[in-house]
Amino acid sequence: MSEAGDEKRKIIEHQTEFLVPGMELSHDVCSDDGKILFAKNSILSQHNIQKLGNWQVPKVFIYSEISSANPLLDPKIQKFLNTYNKSVLVVQKAFDDIRATQEIPLEAFTTTAADIAANVAEAGNVIDRLYNLPPCDDYTMYHSVNVSAISALIATWLKYPPEQISAISLAGLLHDVGKSRLAPELLHRPFKLLPEAYEQYRKHVSYGYELVSKISAISQSITAAVFQHHERRDGSGYPGGITDYYIHPYAKIIAVADLYDESLTINREDPQSKLSPYLSLQKLRDEVYRLDPKVCITFIDSMSNFLSGNRVALTDGREGRVVFINKEKPSLSMVQFDDQSVVDLSEQSEVSIHYVVR
Repeated sequence: MSEAGDEKRKIIEHQTEFLVPGMELSHDVCSDDGKILFAKNSILSQHNIQKLGNWQVPKVFIYSEISSANPLLDPKIQKFLNTYNKSVLVVQKAFDDIRATQEIPLEAFTTTAADIAANVAEAGNVIDRLYNLPPCDDYTMYHSVNVSAISALIATWLKYPPEQISAISLAGLLHDVGKSRLAPELLHRPFKLLPEAYEQYRKHVSYGYELVSKISAISQSITAAVFQHHERRDGSGYPGGITDYYIHPYAKIIAVADLYDESLTINREDPQSKLSPYLSLQKLRDEVYRLDPKVCITFIDSMSNFLSGNRVALTDGREGRVVFINKEKPSLSMVQFDDQSVVDLSEQSEVSIHYVVR
């Protein structure tokens, strides 16, 4: 890479504890006696990052993971809901463009991801707002924006720096971009796919990697997240069946966001059923051994703060208000009825929270 090309790229000082594989050094990393430990333009691996930690290097300079001519960082941002609706339209058009040209309109995605990242932490109970939507036959566009927003919020809760939150938001927005190459019948499905169709569906990961890896302005960390978001720490995921150590940190965040949103939208057993974030969180808790425990538990615990106080319907038809969240089994939380009586659903054998009353 030329020096002139380097000068056009944003350089940031980055704490070693938040480094992830795929980041590119913008300066040499030197020891106290002046020896070069890692040269400029080195792409960091997990092994490199461990060495920096062992050498107690507190900070390094890296190139920004996102390059964009016009990132939207206006402090006078619109309310998140307006941002969300606009983002869905942008992603829908972008998918249409990809189908026609086989090229990703990077600026549209980057601007949208930056907008989501800038808004998400200021919007309060933003995740609950994502599901105040009318029924829809095609959740693909909504799903991409939902995962972007949820991933950015998880990164915020994990205290990632703003630069990385934007990168994770972009990775979330791009995570299913390979679906643009799939047949419509694989996407607009009312129920889970049969095994043969599911094998075709799984190819969206490789298709997405092919599209994203062609863009030099996208860092390897974002590319890895797109490619690995269906990998699982026990090796049961795809496409590579890799285990915990080899899965990129961004991919682990997107995996949690992806599973949470899918269980509320495109992978519901009954597409006509009401949405239950309580049951979705419970499914995540049941899958924690396959996911990153820190990411998963941080998300569940933080989401629990939002879910107390909702008016809900129980599976036996009664309605009440959630007054205490059972973090182990959210669908079996404590509910207060209109007569002020309270029931602990964890002590019931057959009743649970069915859905949130809108």
